[in-house]
Amino acid sequence: MKKQRILLLFGLLLSLPSCNTLAPILFGFREINGYNAEQCEKFYKKLPKDFEFTPLVCNETQFWQVSELGADSVQKKDLYQPLKIMYFHGGSLVSFHINCYCPPTLGFNLNWNYKHQFDEFPPATTVPLEGYTLTLKDIQGVFPEIKGEKDYTVLVFWTNMLHKISRSEIKTVYKNLKRFGMAVPEPVEGPHHSSAEIYLINNDIMMTKSLEEVK
Repeated sequence: MKKQRILLLFGLLLSLPSCNTLAPILFGFREINGYNAEQCEKFYKKLPKDFEFTPLVCNETQFWQVSELGADSVQKKDLYQPLKIMYFHGGSLVSFHINCYCPPTLGFNLNWNYKHQFDEFPPATTVPLEGYTLTLKDIQGVFPEIKGEKDYTVLVFWTNMLHKISRSEIKTVYKNLKRFGMAVPEPVEGPHHSSAEIYLINNDIMMTKSLEEVK
């Protein structure tokens, strides 16, 4: 498990356009010390005011439980990633995005919409879903707080360790939901008679442990 933690952290940092020590700094890498409620609250307050979401905290056990939901080594590697976006329609996974599939931008960020995936709803998946058997019910087994009562359930895993990239990740989801009238508490009138429930899941506990293993 120690080796997996190290690969998790370095796999993310080395996915940036440079392997030198400057790259993580330019991309907003921060050393963190576990979960800090005040720090997360400051992060959430900077998000758009009309963004309806439920914040959750992922502990180390839950992180590995999600990872183990993959049907094979490739899927498990995808689910190991600290930054993940998952759209479920009913109980089925219909759109999946992870940090290591995103190219860097000139502004030292990641481009989550590099193929215009988020210009439609639900977004076109970045991770190929063939062979995935992961369901919302599986995720609810790890996070019982997730209700799954609306047509769509959107999960966004993020971390203060990658503060800037996490903000762009969440804002990409927000813009997609707002554009298609989904980021509202109740269904709206018009062509889309459905709505989504959104969960922002903080990974700081696991990322801190990963960093400690590297030191």
